[in-house]
Amino acid sequence: MKYLFSLLLLLFCQVTVLAAETRFRLDTTFHHDEASNRTLESAQLLNFKPYQGDLRLGFVKGETWIRLQIQTNASAGDAAQTTPGERLVLRVGPHYLDQLTFYVEQNGQWVAQQGGDRFAKTRENCPDDLYCFWVDVPKGKPLTAYLKIQTDTVRAVQTTLVSPDEVMPNAMGRIQQMTASLTLGVAVLVLSLVFLLLERSVVLHVFCWFQASVVFLIVANTGLLAQWLPMLAAETANQLNNVGQVIRVAFTILLGWATLRACSPAPFYPKAVVAMLMVCCANLVCLMAGRADWALRINFWVMWANSMVQLWGVLSSQNFPPKLRTILLTGWSLFLFFTTMGIFAAFGFSDVFERIDLLQSVGDWRLNGVPIGLVIFWIVATEKSNRKVEELKQLQGFQMEAAQSKANQEKLKERRDLIDMLTHELKTPLSTIKFALASLKMTAKVHGESIERIQHIDASVNRMDAMIEHVALSNKIERHDGRDSAEKISAQELMNVVMQEYHDAGQFELRIQEGAFFRADPHFLALIVENLVSNAVKYSTDGKIKISIGHETPGMTCFSISNRVANESLPDENRLFERYYRHPNFQDHPGMGIGLSLVHSAAEKMDATVSYLHTDQEVVFEVRIPH
Repeated sequence: MKYLFSLLLLLFCQVTVLAAETRFRLDTTFHHDEASNRTLESAQLLNFKPYQGDLRLGFVKGETWIRLQIQTNASAGDAAQTTPGERLVLRVGPHYLDQLTFYVEQNGQWVAQQGGDRFAKTRENCPDDLYCFWVDVPKGKPLTAYLKIQTDTVRAVQTTLVSPDEVMPNAMGRIQQMTASLTLGVAVLVLSLVFLLLERSVVLHVFCWFQASVVFLIVANTGLLAQWLPMLAAETANQLNNVGQVIRVAFTILLGWATLRACSPAPFYPKAVVAMLMVCCANLVCLMAGRADWALRINFWVMWANSMVQLWGVLSSQNFPPKLRTILLTGWSLFLFFTTMGIFAAFGFSDVFERIDLLQSVGDWRLNGVPIGLVIFWIVATEKSNRKVEELKQLQGFQMEAAQSKANQEKLKERRDLIDMLTHELKTPLSTIKFALASLKMTAKVHGESIERIQHIDASVNRMDAMIEHVALSNKIERHDGRDSAEKISAQELMNVVMQEYHDAGQFELRIQEGAFFRADPHFLALIVENLVSNAVKYSTDGKIKISIGHETPGMTCFSISNRVANESLPDENRLFERYYRHPNFQDHPGMGIGLSLVHSAAEKMDATVSYLHTDQEVVFEVRIPH
């Protein structure tokens, strides 16, 4: 029952509309001429071309004449007939048309009525943004009227003939549409500003400016700007409208770039964006120079080219979420379709497409930014959600790393404690073994026995003792910071202590700069110097060692030690400071390959540097220690 009632109501409305349309008939023809200031008498002699719907000539110069032939329906009944002296109203739009002159014959005389935005302040207009002209139609007789249009913008003319009773309902419907469009535009702008306060991003910044230009264009196109600012001249209002159109296209370009900039589009894409923005700047210059026709023409083509460029940018971008790529491809494809139809309408292809209602009206659609705003808000919300997910994953990763680090610290502490305990516990039995070996040596000498086996045991014990000492030092270096316990140490005094361990002082060539000193941790410095001197003595081929200590700069002390080594015994530079590395030729020599690694670790703890150099069969180690 509900569906039947709705169907009947719809049928009733259609019948009412048809009845209203049959009260009179309006036939329209036009003639466009680039000549200006043609008189009505000369215009009546022109050849007019019939058209239906809205007249769309695009960007043309000169005057456009429209001939309107109005025929009342005398057979529609007294209630539906137009009586003598009753007026009809011709509604003409859009609002941005500069100058309209309507000629209608009354009592044998042609009477001219002026309209257009240049006369909007001097005559009574329709309640909405269109221009109303009154015409008396005689009963049952045809009436011919002429409309002359002069404008610098796109020439698209809407003509509608209604009765006086229908003016207000039509105007109210149009006002509701304009109000709804403006309300939606402002609502999207306010919502974008709220989003911008919550989520600062380049996309939202650009969209706020884009939406502001959209709202401004709605206000300018509907005549609200002229109403709100009555001090503005009509030419100034038109100029602001043209500037708004160019700026909207520029922000559309920037909006596409802001969406794709983080997705690594092809190198061609940013160059194309810069080129289109430069063309927009050139359009603004043309507007300031009074060439609005050229500027608006180019602006249409830039808007169309932008759709192509943005589609190419989406297709060529990397690291793109699949859903976002699909939405942008769909959106820009639709934008390309509508801009293409807008090109047809703006450049006057109405002869070919005059029966396509969508094409005829596409130029009148007020883009309030709602579809674009929905996409932008979805992109921002998706990016924020993805960012929160990534932050959560990152936080979880940090938590896992912290837990792993804590576990490693506990294991490291346990290992260090174990090493301390082992080194302490092993020292006591080794000391006992050493004491016993000394007694065995004395006993063997007294009885004249061979002490070779005892010497082998003694060497093994000493090697084990050195290994334990190195392990203890390594453990100490790992948990000790040498910067906190730095002291001033005389270089001469340090070398005097080190040299006491070597009986042959003649094998050392020692050069110490007067007053040279180190500022370092005493234990770490002694470890470095003792290990380097010990290695030089152990691996030198001629027994000669050169040591040099001096201040390279006021804030740096350099310790250098060198000795000769056979070519076949040179160490591997890439593994020199690697723990447990030993050259194959010295595997039978005492040692474990820990000394240089300890030197390197101790130097790092003191912010010192250790370098190795090989020249003329000599190996040189340099340690630079800052003060």
